[in-house]
Amino acid sequence: MTGDRVFRVLLVLVGGVALLYGVVRTAGPDLGGVGLLGTVAIGVGWAGWLLGPRVRIPVVLSLGVLAAGGGLVAVLSPLGPVVVGLAALFAATALDPVVAAGIAGVGLACAAVTGHALAPPAGAAAGALAGLLIGTVRRQRRAREHQAAELARARERAELERGRAELLAERNRIAREVHDVLAHTLSAVSVQLTAVDALVADGAGATAVRAGLDRTRRLVVEGLVETRRAVRALRDEPVALADQLAALTRDDGAALRVDGTARPLPPAAGLALLRVAQEALTNARKHAPGGEVTVHLVFGERTARVRVTNTAPDGPGALAPTGGGYGLTGLAERVDLLGGSFTTGPEDGGWRVEAEVPA
Repeated sequence: MTGDRVFRVLLVLVGGVALLYGVVRTAGPDLGGVGLLGTVAIGVGWAGWLLGPRVRIPVVLSLGVLAAGGGLVAVLSPLGPVVVGLAALFAATALDPVVAAGIAGVGLACAAVTGHALAPPAGAAAGALAGLLIGTVRRQRRAREHQAAELARARERAELERGRAELLAERNRIAREVHDVLAHTLSAVSVQLTAVDALVADGAGATAVRAGLDRTRRLVVEGLVETRRAVRALRDEPVALADQLAALTRDDGAALRVDGTARPLPPAAGLALLRVAQEALTNARKHAPGGEVTVHLVFGERTARVRVTNTAPDGPGALAPTGGGYGLTGLAERVDLLGGSFTTGPEDGGWRVEAEVPA
């Protein structure tokens, strides 16, 4: 039992003893059989209410006996109505209002039976009414405090769950981004290794083969750098899409056109459009070797759009069989999650890949 709890128990115990003493003192020599019975009932009811939770005495029984004792001594002591009021107050605070009213009625009935005038029952009625009103107010206040505490706990749990959801969402974004970067890098490396293998099969010189291997090594290094950059960007760093597309098209020998006022884009939007451009350029190298490739970046007021087109290939692409064939499908799902649009299809004998996202 805590110190605060012990103090309250002692305070209630002392109050009960003082109340009994006051009843006996005010009743004086008039304390007869009924008065003595009422005094004992007050003591038993008070003790039962105090110790009830520990000795499993029903609270209703204890408060009923207390109210009855107050009603029995109401004709002898002015503290009788006070006892009835206290019993009603405790009942209204802890029990159902109907039960509390019944306990108050027990006190009124005992006062009416033993009283030979109107004053004792009237005093008991006034005490009971005051006790019920005060107890009801206390009960409502406790209910509000309980509701406020429950609401605070619910808000705390909701905040905790929101933090967990944000953490999981961030992990999912990072995992998706790393997957897309590695998928693009491995696809590009696969294309380049196939090209190197073709050079070797055609009897190309060591210089050409070495250049192809250097290109492969550079793709791997760029993939690692791009992975780190993507993870940093997902920490809410804006994406300078125009600059990154300029470097990408320069390495791939593609043309870049930018319309609108270039600006950094939110991480999700900027990285999604960058991945679309990377995948489209890789596919152009695989399926349309020798064709002209153009990347068109458009900055709107509330959107950003990337359009990659390539002209018809000079002939069947030797690298077409490489790769898994699922890159554009995954990017379409990614753009759709952002509330954007993704389309692909033939155009003027070549191919077009276009994506637009809110930005």
